[in-house]
Amino acid sequence: MASKLLNLVALSSLAIMACTFGAAPTTALSTGHLNHANRHVAHAPIAAKKKRDQSKRCKARPSTSLASSTAAHTSSSVHAQAAAVTTSSSHSQAPASTTKSSAPATTSKASSGGSSTIGTGQFGKAGSKICAAWGNGNDPSLANFKTDHVVALYDWGVDKPSDADKLGFMYMPMLWGGSQDKINAFEAAIKPGLGSIILGFNEPNEQGQSNMDPQTAAALWKQHIEPKRSMGYKFCSPAMSSRPNGFQWMQEFMAACDGCNVDMQCLHWYDIGFDTLQTYLTKYHDEFKLPIMLTEFAEQNFNGGAQATMDEIWDFMGQALKWFDETDWILAACPFGIMHDLQGVNTLNLLQNSDGSPTALGSFVINDGNN
Repeated sequence: MASKLLNLVALSSLAIMACTFGAAPTTALSTGHLNHANRHVAHAPIAAKKKRDQSKRCKARPSTSLASSTAAHTSSSVHAQAAAVTTSSSHSQAPASTTKSSAPATTSKASSGGSSTIGTGQFGKAGSKICAAWGNGNDPSLANFKTDHVVALYDWGVDKPSDADKLGFMYMPMLWGGSQDKINAFEAAIKPGLGSIILGFNEPNEQGQSNMDPQTAAALWKQHIEPKRSMGYKFCSPAMSSRPNGFQWMQEFMAACDGCNVDMQCLHWYDIGFDTLQTYLTKYHDEFKLPIMLTEFAEQNFNGGAQATMDEIWDFMGQALKWFDETDWILAACPFGIMHDLQGVNTLNLLQNSDGSPTALGSFVINDGNN
């Protein structure tokens, strides 16, 4: 009898463990903002061998420190025009009859902050602020995404695509993180003329990204980025994710990096609604008084709520593009989506078809809303 009782207890314990540590659902959107850390773990060609199998991860636990996304907003009757784009994928069609959305009437330009013409190229000119967050290496489809409105390019590393100069992109190298292999690659590649703006660490406030405390980041910045000033480079800060802890992280970094040259503020944004984006960027600008480069953004809910619909994404992008053009302290905006695998981001944000051509949304973005 005692042995049967022990067997029952053992079986019960195994069942409890299986429920607690079982595989997470395969959908990458089911784990809330904590799953943000596993987004684009493997940007090709930077870390293609490190892509995680999302189906084998333990489900992330909720965190009370995370801000909830705004509920999916109601799509307005005014959308973005995208006429006669014949190469778009079936899930990225533009609304049938649309015009470029207007930003809210209360939008105003800040009087403080750095010059909107910092760096080189066309930064600061209305309609010429789009940059390509490029994850496809030397794929010739890069040519499909160069227009007069797309002025810059980065690839989360220092491997400039072979056609970047010929196509007229301003390349921006990045020191992705503090691991020795990233540092070695960065130091070996950086030389005068590789680019004109160095991008700081990728989401150091995220465990799944470069993941370091502000003081360590400041020390690495002083050792490996600051000396590149003598080569003529300007610098964009470490890029915060839109997780709420990023704001305090950046405050501590700026304090620890006393004497550092930080010319621009790099930021990422994943959430729902244009108003949310506008509030987020304005908060950083008002605090740090730096012009902003939005080096990743997409309408993506990492907080467990509803994802934006296709109509809502078009409406959001129309408002965002107009506001970027009208706001002098926004230097550039790099939409996340010029790639074949969005790695956990709502695929309605996709900007590239499987054949390498722009989707309807992609065409709208790279033409600054004028198709």
